[in-house]
Amino acid sequence: RILHNRGNTGGNMRVSLIALTLAGLPTCVAALSPVHTVHARSGISWRSVLGFSRVHMSDPGGEQSGDEPRFRAPALLERRVPVEQQAAVQLKEVQSELFYDWAGLSLAALCVRLGIVYAVFAGVGGSIATASYEWPTDIVPIAFAANMGGWVTLLIFILRIYGGWNFVSERLAQEVLDYEESGWADGFLSKKPEEVRARDQFLNEFTVKPVLSKLKPVVAAIAVAAVLSVGLFKVFEGNPDQQYEPDYLQTLQMDDKAAAKESARAAKDNKPAYCRDRYYKAVAGGNMCN
Repeated sequence: RILHNRGNTGGNMRVSLIALTLAGLPTCVAALSPVHTVHARSGISWRSVLGFSRVHMSDPGGEQSGDEPRFRAPALLERRVPVEQQAAVQLKEVQSELFYDWAGLSLAALCVRLGIVYAVFAGVGGSIATASYEWPTDIVPIAFAANMGGWVTLLIFILRIYGGWNFVSERLAQEVLDYEESGWADGFLSKKPEEVRARDQFLNEFTVKPVLSKLKPVVAAIAVAAVLSVGLFKVFEGNPDQQYEPDYLQTLQMDDKAAAKESARAAKDNKPAYCRDRYYKAVAGGNMCN
C-alpha cells in the first residue's frame, strides 16, 4: 500500500509538474521575445514604439482582470505585415537617411547646406559649358549656364527630399495602408488599430507637418530661381556655332566689322576656326589643330 501510495504521489507530482510547465510557457515566451527588448539608448520599449497593447490572459477583450498580464500584437502587426513598411518605422528611416535628415535642421542650417549643393553643381555646369563656349571670350553665357545648372539640379534635389517626407506624412495619415509581402504582386491592405492610428496622427501633426511647412517656401523659392535661370540663359546664351552657319558666312562677306572680329579670333591662336569646336574639329579630322 505504501509503495502504491508513493506511485500515485509520484504520478500526481509528474502531472503537476507538467501542468506548471505548460502554464509557464507563455510567460517564458513573452520574456524571451525579441520585441520585449528595450532600446539601449532611449530606454523606450519596442512594445510601446510598435503599438503593442497590454491585456490580460483571462480577458481577451482587453479589460484588465487577473494577475498575469500578457502583450498582444494588434492587427497591424500580424506576421505578414512587414515591420519596415509601417509608417512609424518609415518615419525613423527618413529622419536618419542621408540628405533627408537635412529637413530636420533649422532653416538657416538647411539653406547653408543647399548653398553648398548649388555651388558644387554650378561648378560642374560651368565646366561643361566651356566645352561649347570659348573661355574667357564667352564668359557671360558660361556664367549663366553654370547658374542654370546649379539651380535646376538643386530644385530636383530639394523636391526629392520633400517627396520623401510627404510620402511618410501620407502613410501616417491614412487609416488603411497597403503593404507588399515580398515586393511581387502579393500586396494586401491592413487597417490600423485605434492605438496605432492615434500614435501615427500625433507623429504626423507634431513631427512631419512642421517639416513640410518649412520645406514648402524653400521649394517655391528654388523653383522660381530655376525658372529665372533658364530664362536668363536663353537670353544670353548666344550661338557658339554661329560662325559655321551659311547666313553668318554671307554676313562676313558684307560686314567688315564682323569679318575683322572673326579674323582677330582666328589669329589669336593661329589655328583654324573649327579647332575651337569639338564637333567641327572631328568632322575636319583634327587637321592643323595640334
